[in-house]
Amino acid sequence: MDGWEGWGPDVRITYVLPYPELNGGNKVIFQHVRMLQELGHELTVLAEGSKPDWIRLDAAYANIGIDVPRIPSQDLVIATYWTTIERSRQLALGPLAHFCQGYEGGLVHLAPVLPRIEEAYSLPLPTLTVSPHLADLVRTRFGRESFVVPPPLDPLFRPAFRLRPKKEPWVAVPGIFGAEVKGVPTALEAVRRLRERGYPCRVLRISVMPLTDEERRMLEPDRFLTGVPPGEIARELRECDLLLFPSREEEGFGLPLLEAMASKVPAVASRISSTVHIADGAVKLVPPGDAQALAEAAEELLSDAGAWHRARRRGWKASRRFRPEEVVPRLDQGIRWARSKAVEKESER
Repeated sequence: MDGWEGWGPDVRITYVLPYPELNGGNKVIFQHVRMLQELGHELTVLAEGSKPDWIRLDAAYANIGIDVPRIPSQDLVIATYWTTIERSRQLALGPLAHFCQGYEGGLVHLAPVLPRIEEAYSLPLPTLTVSPHLADLVRTRFGRESFVVPPPLDPLFRPAFRLRPKKEPWVAVPGIFGAEVKGVPTALEAVRRLRERGYPCRVLRISVMPLTDEERRMLEPDRFLTGVPPGEIARELRECDLLLFPSREEEGFGLPLLEAMASKVPAVASRISSTVHIADGAVKLVPPGDAQALAEAAEELLSDAGAWHRARRRGWKASRRFRPEEVVPRLDQGIRWARSKAVEKESER
């Protein structure tokens, strides 16, 4: 059958996750789960850890790190990380697809397991991706067919009324300091240069990992948020004057940049494939790893109230493409496509 033709609304779909820690990738998965439930489908989440308490999750949930659950055959199973592809095959619950939010083989800390990652990607699975450049990557490198389904905007991230930047502006810098892909040291160096030029910037750091001594030695943040729920991050972010997003090319999407745009927080970001797609010409982009260019672009916004307001409006307008009502039809189409292709692949074996 093609898609859901001949099927009722209660289609059984299972997502297979690694550990369900608080991070952007898992957040997007749970958002998609909720959207599919609202469309009338029956959702199950399998993960190697206890049910998370940082987000509302009404779907059936099982910790496969403890035991293999007894669940009926599924209409579609979606692996969400390279390690979960083989795990999903072992579970053998139904036709299998892959949801790729970033190619793990490009990450420096995973270099020792690159052959295993490439082996997982060599399987001819239909692949849902969050950005067009990832669709191109899995097609050209691994011959996979793909369908782009972007993350939806979280309604928690909304604007606050602001006239101008604060005299002592708050600059938000998201990401794990030790993760090379996030480029956090570049942003901290840019802040240091801004301060040298007379801008008394205060730094809000947001990370899923605790503050390290190495980061503190480079630049002590004025406020550090770690392991806090999305609602608190949204409240803190909307009071910021600027977001610096210095990620490198391996960044799969760049959810913090989209959330800043939705909050009308002006941003400066690295010019990489994912940010070009998100920004849609509405955000100042600079070469990755260039702290001086990042600082200069930030200074242009913070020193000119008119430019700062224009950046707020442009970013917010560009973010509207990712509203849930815009993403839901795309997600529905993607799931239909993935199941059709997964069934086709199974029949070819």
